This record gives sequence, structure tokens and C-alpha cells, in this order.
Amino acid sequence: MEYSEDAPLSLSYLKRWVSESTYKWLVVADIEAEELKQELDDNATASATNLFGNDEDEELTRIHSWSTSAVNPDGAYDDAVEDGAVSLVYILSSSLAGFGDTVWSSSRHISNLLARPDSCREILSHFYSQREQDEDSGAGVPSWTAMGCGARVVCTDQPNADRIRCIAECLERNLYNMKQNSRSNGIYDKCQACPYGWGTPVDEVTKALSKDGEERFDVIIAADCMYMPWLHKELLTSIDMLLSDRGVALMPFALHGNTDDDEVMKIVDRAKDKGFEVEMLAEAQLTPPSEGMEAKQL
Repeated sequence: MEYSEDAPLSLSYLKRWVSESTYKWLVVADIEAEELKQELDDNATASATNLFGNDEDEELTRIHSWSTSAVNPDGAYDDAVEDGAVSLVYILSSSLAGFGDTVWSSSRHISNLLARPDSCREILSHFYSQREQDEDSGAGVPSWTAMGCGARVVCTDQPNADRIRCIAECLERNLYNMKQNSRSNGIYDKCQACPYGWGTPVDEVTKALSKDGEERFDVIIAADCMYMPWLHKELLTSIDMLLSDRGVALMPFALHGNTDDDEVMKIVDRAKDKGFEVEMLAEAQLTPPSEGMEAKQL
């Protein structure tokens, strides 16, 4: 099948990327979403405000293309793909909860680092191209980059059906593109999309990695998850439960200005108090993801 259309893929194409229970949940959510859409359409048709015609909603692009870059910290959104770059597609969820409709600067930054063998080895040493989990992924750009580098990925996000559906569709579309470019191998079929809320039991996430749920992750990426300091405890608890004994958690983040910067920076001491060994990496200035945001995208 050619995946060139912008319309959502049928759930039948996404089934292999989620657990059986998650698939059933998505089926119910699809039915409920269709019923709601029909109800809204019926109400709009009967509304007096439509006597002068229906205003068409602006058509928004669902499928976005992006590639890593060794020279541009924001990556590349056009067709000028550099040699050795990882090219990917991503979908922004229509669910605004947790800002799943945004590609944050730190996601682009860590993806650029993952795609370059020299910088990736420097950060991860022997963990390169191993088992990776992306916490609260949003658009999932770091996940698809790691997948393009050969990692086995479990991509998690809030238990929101649209968010998880978008992640599963990204897995399907990126694997399709890899096969078209002869870059796929058997490990990609073991990648998974999984709903998960910080601080809750991790059974479903670990079973996405291994059937017995005993394995843990060598690499966890939590990109731009620190802007809500009131959830630092839950985030660190989840990382502690999911990280292997020899694992590394990469936590790039920006200062959004939604709360006091000092409160956000407390993640460092809180991680140390939790027993983690913490190393601060060099800062990098990136372009804020939307107009009006301060240039604190580090």
C-alpha cells in the first residue's frame, strides 16, 4: 500500500504496533469518535447559523517530514537532506493535552545527537542502538530517529487514544519508508506504542519490551518533560522502575516560562536524591517552537 495520503490509516494497519488490550481500547475510541463526529455534523446541518452556507475548516497537514542535521540545530524540514541524516515522518495529535501537538526544541536537539555516531557514542557509550524508550513522546521525533539508527523502540505517551493512535501510525509509516529505502531489519517489527501515565505501574510498558516483562531499558529519552515540576517525582519514579541497571536516561529540556525557572532546574537535585548519578551536558540554543516564546529553548 502507498502511504502517501494524508488521511489516518485504518486501525488494521496499526494493530501490530500495540498490545491486544490497547488495540481494543483504540477500536472503542474510534467508534466513539465517529459517533461524536456524526452528532456534530447533524447539529451543524440543523443549525440556523448555517443558513448562509457552511464554513469549511482549514485543511491542516497531518503527515510532516523532518530530517536530522549536523549543521542546523533545528534539523531540516525541506528536501535538502544531508548525507548520513535520518529522515522521518511524524504526526501531531489533535489532542492538546500535554502539548502533543508540538515538536519541542529539545526533541529536535536530542534527535540530532542520536543520529550522529560520534556524538551518540560520546553520550551513550556502549548503549548505542540498544533498547530505547521515549517517555511522553508527543510527536515522537526522538523515537523515530532512534528507530532509524537501528534501535528497538517502545514509544509511550499519556493514555489518550488519539495520541497513541498517532504514535502507532508513525511506526507504520516510518517502517514503510525504511523498507522503501532498504533500511529495515527484523528488529523494527518489535517496536511498540504504549499508553502510560507517569508514576503508575509499568507492567504494560515492560511487556512491550519482553513477554515476561522482566527486561528493562538501556536508554530512556524524556525530552521536554521537566516544565511541570509538580510531576518531577512521578517522572523520576517511572524512570527508576523502567531503566536497566546499566541504563542511561537522557532528559533534554527547555525553560518554557510557564513556571519559575529555578523550580524546573530542581529536577537535577531531585534525580540525585532518587539515587541517580547526574551529568549535565552542554547547553544549546534552538529556535522556540512557536512565536512569542522566549529564547530559552536549551
